[in-house]
Amino acid sequence: WGQQIIKLLRNDGVEDGTVVSEAVLWLEQRGPHPADEMPSPRFFQSHSPYQMMPGGPPHTTPAKYIYIARNPKDVAVSHYYHTRGWTFFQYTGTWDHFYTMFVSGRVECGLWFDHVLEWWKHKDDPNVLFLKYEDMKKNTVGAVRKIADFVGYREMKPEVIEKIAKLSSFESMKSNPAANHSWSAHLRNPKEPAFLRKGVIGDWKNHFSAEQSADFDILYAEKMKCS
Repeated sequence: WGQQIIKLLRNDGVEDGTVVSEAVLWLEQRGPHPADEMPSPRFFQSHSPYQMMPGGPPHTTPAKYIYIARNPKDVAVSHYYHTRGWTFFQYTGTWDHFYTMFVSGRVECGLWFDHVLEWWKHKDDPNVLFLKYEDMKKNTVGAVRKIADFVGYREMKPEVIEKIAKLSSFESMKSNPAANHSWSAHLRNPKEPAFLRKGVIGDWKNHFSAEQSADFDILYAEKMKCS
């Protein structure tokens, strides 16, 4: 989602057909060297924890960072389908099995709490913009404006911001070959949902049992008590 917003900001709201993974490189997948040839300003995606960001801890670098956090219960469900969907994970486990792995941090990117809390500690740093997925869904225009101002597009006209919000909506991205990851279909499990599945708030309610939800609430309260 963030990749699409950034791509459109750079293009003044024009969808030029460049796939998002080429417009905003994923550093863990491509490495830093292709970025050397990109024109400034350069934009990258990363799932790295704060202390493992390329270039060193963010507070020591001149770069700007946009971090998007989401309700961890929805993250768990999204991560479940993400892991089942990519053939290279070779995962066919049940939701109950994946839940136990998620709460113990035995998944891609590790424990949600560790990842988010490190960034949360730096949410007020001048080079960090900490956003919440739910807020972005409720007010996408406002979120696009915040991102635009943060990365240096303060003069962008309101009508362009609104256009970008529309073109980066879930519905628009799902039907856009440059944004829906259709180019990676050969790596997808055809029996699983599409890469862009639902994008809604609260789908966890369709997966968590009452016991899992209650246990997770206890874990959340314990992990987040000092945040």
